[in-house]
Amino acid sequence: MAVHHHGYVWVGSGSEYGNDSQRRPLGTGFGSTSVAPIEPANWLLKPRKMIKGTFKDTGPALEWYSATVRQHLDRFDEKHIKEPGVLDSRLAAAREALEMERDVVGGWWGNGGSTFYAIHLIACPNFWRPEHPCPEGLR
Repeated sequence: MAVHHHGYVWVGSGSEYGNDSQRRPLGTGFGSTSVAPIEPANWLLKPRKMIKGTFKDTGPALEWYSATVRQHLDRFDEKHIKEPGVLDSRLAAAREALEMERDVVGGWWGNGGSTFYAIHLIACPNFWRPEHPCPEGLR
């Protein structure tokens, strides 16, 4: 199969996000927690049930990413992302990454810095980690 993308979302506390052990493949709880890994490609090593969507084409992948970001947008601390054209610019960069068969990695602090929002589309096979298996067995 050609490169496809798996969508992942993690929303959680800053303290959980700061726990490096559970964010590394050899760390305690890596496979059982949905916290975003330090290296985005390592999402592919997590259980399949953590995948929020699998996309073979750029259009549907970008639609999912855009809708997911917009779902949380009002809670992001980063105010300028809500200014005219800023989100559109980021979505254009996401489209370019998808077309290049690369990862799209979005992360925002929210709720006064107490919550982290990780919204990712991870290429599979992955450019940075081609040795990682597809969690859905699609290659």
